[in-house]
Amino acid sequence: MLFENSDVELVAHPSIQGTLHAIGAGRVECAVVPVENSVEGTVPATLDTFWLLPSLRVEQALILPVRHCLIGRGTLGEINTVYSHPQALAQCQGWLEEHLGKADRLPTASTVQALSHIGPGAAAIASERAADLHSLPVLARTINDHGDNCTRFWLVTGEHLALGRGVSTRTSIAFSLKQNCPGALLGVLAILSEQNINLAKIESRPTKKVIGEYLFFADLEGDAEQEPITSVLRRIGACVAELRLLGSYPVLQVPVAGSLDPPQARCS
Repeated sequence: MLFENSDVELVAHPSIQGTLHAIGAGRVECAVVPVENSVEGTVPATLDTFWLLPSLRVEQALILPVRHCLIGRGTLGEINTVYSHPQALAQCQGWLEEHLGKADRLPTASTVQALSHIGPGAAAIASERAADLHSLPVLARTINDHGDNCTRFWLVTGEHLALGRGVSTRTSIAFSLKQNCPGALLGVLAILSEQNINLAKIESRPTKKVIGEYLFFADLEGDAEQEPITSVLRRIGACVAELRLLGSYPVLQVPVAGSLDPPQARCS
């Protein structure tokens, strides 16, 4: 789907943080990681790691529908423990309460990693594709509580590669404020409003240094290499402590079921 015309080697990784650090260390050239789910919201590990690794760049966004499955051996009545990524567990909590209300729910670094815990009395939540790849039986399909559940993924590179992904329609930035005072964030928002730029999303994350201090991640509609986004970014950079351009990229709606953790992809 992503690299249909490319000769690539796929490399699996058990965690989002590890996947992104593999890019930062140059062990892989690009990867796909989840950034936001329509039910459970932002994936914090992705944003936090992006701030830690300034060399990362978003090349494309992909929106995939999510169809979670309960995977395991035996029967539903024998399951007393369910493993999965915290987002997947949260996205299926209604179904779990109804069908496996007494089962323990234990988090794993990814839905694929959850499959390694399958055994007597233990099942995992992951995609049907993951079950097929690992030759595991599916006990129940489409167990997510919301039928229109979807996840937005980022195709990420370590150096800005010209992958030819199409016209950029979204620009993602991250910034820290000069001081924590009334109106500090308003200055950024006012710049966007003056230029009639739509703020598609804004999210705060703790700096992990001082309680009450935050970083901000924002998605703007438009291309960073074209006006008015280009001049707006200059103005924002002048009024914040630090501004980082995470990427300017196209957004692709993919009409296939997805999982929380597609594999890394090393371009060659």
